[in-house]
Amino acid sequence: MPVLNYVAPAAIAVMLAMSSPAWAETPANTLVVADAIDDVISLDPAEVSEQGGVLASNQIYQPLVSFNVEDPSKIVGVLAESWTASPDGRTYTFTMNPKAKFASGNSVTAYDAEYSLRRVVLMKSRSAFIITQFGFSPENVKDSIAAKDQNTLVIKIGDTYAPSFLFYCLSSYVGGIVDSKIVKEHEVNGDYGNAWLKTANSAGSGPFTLAKWEPKRSILLKRNQNYWGEAPGVERVFIQHNAESAAQRLLLEKGDIDIANKIGPDDFAALAGKPGITTMTGRSGTIYYMGLNVRNQYLAKPKVVEALKHLVDYDGIVGAISKGTMEVHQTLVPAGFLGAVDYNPYKLDVAKAKALLAEAGVSGEISLDTVVWNNPPYMDLAQAVQATMAQAGVKLNLQVVDGQQWLDRYRNHNLDIWLGLWGPDYPDPHSNAKAFAVNKKDAPDGSEGLADRFGWNAGDLSSQAMAAVREQDTTKRKAMYEALQKAHTDTSPFLYMFQQVRKVGMRSKVKGLVLGMTFSDDRYWAVTKK
Repeated sequence: MPVLNYVAPAAIAVMLAMSSPAWAETPANTLVVADAIDDVISLDPAEVSEQGGVLASNQIYQPLVSFNVEDPSKIVGVLAESWTASPDGRTYTFTMNPKAKFASGNSVTAYDAEYSLRRVVLMKSRSAFIITQFGFSPENVKDSIAAKDQNTLVIKIGDTYAPSFLFYCLSSYVGGIVDSKIVKEHEVNGDYGNAWLKTANSAGSGPFTLAKWEPKRSILLKRNQNYWGEAPGVERVFIQHNAESAAQRLLLEKGDIDIANKIGPDDFAALAGKPGITTMTGRSGTIYYMGLNVRNQYLAKPKVVEALKHLVDYDGIVGAISKGTMEVHQTLVPAGFLGAVDYNPYKLDVAKAKALLAEAGVSGEISLDTVVWNNPPYMDLAQAVQATMAQAGVKLNLQVVDGQQWLDRYRNHNLDIWLGLWGPDYPDPHSNAKAFAVNKKDAPDGSEGLADRFGWNAGDLSSQAMAAVREQDTTKRKAMYEALQKAHTDTSPFLYMFQQVRKVGMRSKVKGLVLGMTFSDDRYWAVTKK
């Protein structure tokens, strides 16, 4: 049976209860999560990319392969039982797991994987670059991604890459496999079922299915009754939009939520020692940065960009604002990934910044429109940076917007500066190197990265990043990323500031939560409330 836009009476009761200020304890069979989800615009796995959408999608859809969260170097099978690679590293053959079933009861076959991965390419969504960077295009995808039979999928890529790179990309959210029989039934005017999957329905094989999504308000998931793995520990997951740290803390204290994903440092301190409440920490690959649009007449000057990098009180922000939830990090590869380096050359130095601005021929105050999400920790970071930059005559006009506007401005580069984050799509250094260092002219699929988005020509760094991902020798590849990062930090218009130290608040009865290194890998299916 297809997963329809139907909400059972019990689920309606859960949503009503969650919206009631009198509610004192969450239902025993429902995991209630508070998060910032006002940026979500689609739950179709072929195009989802916003953090809240990816979080939900990861509970619904499954990829061919994934990785061990405790040791990301270990690739594990999910919908694929086994796989082999040709000697030239360009042809990969996957054997499907015969136990896997979709929520409809249909078996997961190689034809479903073929349809799903082709679908990403053919839809040309904003997330398609994760797959198309292997040389897939609408013109060649039928030959490049093909099922030999129900059990065997063959993927032929356009160049030789480090094998783990392909596996990591297939493990990402766009690698989620959909039930092709069900989705094809809902195709309208060649949309590959996008309208049906985008907002109200799901067709996955994961532990949960989509019950209801109210944009900017909540996402309700329910247990997949046909799940082929171990049954989830709760019947429902209710993700409600509530981005305020203090509000999340209060809800957690009252027992109105089970997990608080957006609690700030001060509120964590207030929770210390409270009965029935605990915290969980994990390594995160998320980096907070400022993207400087070099189309601006001032930011086009390298000396001005360098000056701004000396106008952030990195250590002060970590101590006074983050209080253990961030650490100074000034390179494009997160700590914990292959090739990461301890390279943090910038500190607050107003005198040096003024001298650099003078060298650039800048005198008097300069004004830069800076787009900021109206959620923590962005406002606190923006105000702190605004204060120190003002000391050198750099005025940041903070334009505070909601999550959707924040992303729209960023994608349309309608700004001077964007203060935000980058969460890697998979735990390989190329996820970040491709984004921040590769220009579209060097991308195998011609896709635009952040370098292009902020108007920057990365020069030789672009081709160096592509050479690194093609390197088969892991030791050599590591050294290439180490060299690339230092040059990139020194010359790029990306002002890297911090790496997130992941920390969530939760009720003590919550057990089995898994925090992922990438924002797509929080895992709720093993959670119990006992």
